[in-house]
Amino acid sequence: MVGNQAETLRRSIESLINAKLHDALTPGGIDRLAAHRRTGVASYDIRMAERRLQEALADILTPAESLTEQEV
Repeated sequence: MVGNQAETLRRSIESLINAKLHDALTPGGIDRLAAHRRTGVASYDIRMAERRLQEALADILTPAESLTEQEV
């Protein structure tokens, strides 16, 4: 279980890094990435990679929170 979660998290992080690198290497990419940092607006690929990372984190954290609530 933990190994699968770690692998999912690793892949999600790698996907986000790849999306940002791909965007950065295209013409005007650095300006787009800087604008994303300032405004939060990003390309579709980056938004999807961020969403997958958020989902992976939620999947990992949700069971831990449930266990904490049961212990109380």
